[in-house]
Amino acid sequence: MNYIRKLIELIEKPQRTVLGMMSGTSADGVDLVLTKISGYGKSTKVETLATKRIDYPEALREKIIDAMNENSKMRDVCALDFELGAFFGLCAKKFIESNGLQVDLIASHGQTIYHHPRSDESPACTLQIGDGDLIAAKTGIVTVSDFRRKDIAYGGEGAPLVPHVDYILYASNKESIAFNNLGGISNVTYVPRGASESELIAFDTGPANALIDLAVSRFFDLPFDKNGEISSKGKIDRELLERLKEKEMSYISRVPPKSTGKEVYNSKYIEGVTGDPHNIVRTLVELTAWSVWESYRRYVIPNGLDRVVLTGGGVMNETLVKALRTYFEGIPIEIAEDWKWREAKAFAVLANELLFSIPANNPKATGAYSKTLLGKISFP
Repeated sequence: MNYIRKLIELIEKPQRTVLGMMSGTSADGVDLVLTKISGYGKSTKVETLATKRIDYPEALREKIIDAMNENSKMRDVCALDFELGAFFGLCAKKFIESNGLQVDLIASHGQTIYHHPRSDESPACTLQIGDGDLIAAKTGIVTVSDFRRKDIAYGGEGAPLVPHVDYILYASNKESIAFNNLGGISNVTYVPRGASESELIAFDTGPANALIDLAVSRFFDLPFDKNGEISSKGKIDRELLERLKEKEMSYISRVPPKSTGKEVYNSKYIEGVTGDPHNIVRTLVELTAWSVWESYRRYVIPNGLDRVVLTGGGVMNETLVKALRTYFEGIPIEIAEDWKWREAKAFAVLANELLFSIPANNPKATGAYSKTLLGKISFP
């Protein structure tokens, strides 16, 4: 098949069926969202056709977590890249077949196992595994992956990338909105009323579920604090909270653009923390809520803010959402209807933008010196 002709045909179609795949920093599974997309840029229209969540088999998840360890072996990471790509491909194939639809394009974010923002000592770098070539080979469908590297090539941090999608789909002339994803890491896209894309503010605020999940795993042998039940039974350890706040100030004080990851918010972060396990988890929830609030207080709210829309797995932690609403008293906090699927849908849109040669990074958010195309195309 002439695959260049295939791309031209996709571009010429009035609508494209695009499968978005996303696995976040919590590394607990992959979200699949089947979308129908028309247009591009500000004319983009997206309809969600089907969704599915597939958890990682425990053995595979353990390999992913091990790969995030700074002592991981290159050989193991290399093998996991191929194993995870094959897993993504099989997940996509089964999902597509179960829905009986013809899919034009797959967009896969991959699984982040390392993300290092630029510093005085070293340049920015990032690594998402689950190679797109394997997905294309398993499914027979053109696949777009590896969205973050091009932004880094242009001097950015490779994150955050969702702001472009937040802008073209949700910008409003009537209100200023902050879209906050609570994954392993918390990140915000602030879209001022009537703003151009260059006026967006977007950055990682710090931890969301990362530290909470670590503590729950350590003390309760559970993957996460379901519905916030564990943290709801604890009390805030004020002394511990103040120590952790002081630790966070070096990142919070950095003016955006900025990004962070589990290279910071890992087991070392809470090494040596002792006390009642319920109180520790509750304190980490409070730290998370405070770090979100303090970031907004410094960099978002002074510009005017009408409401906050939450997405990501953290919305299920009722203790965390309640703490956020306490800090943001007077500013409505809502949970997005599509909170489970918004990121996977966003990468489907980013793949569609690549088809039409639309630069999709936001230099103000990533620190890049230029707008650029995002993603690499893998043919079957």
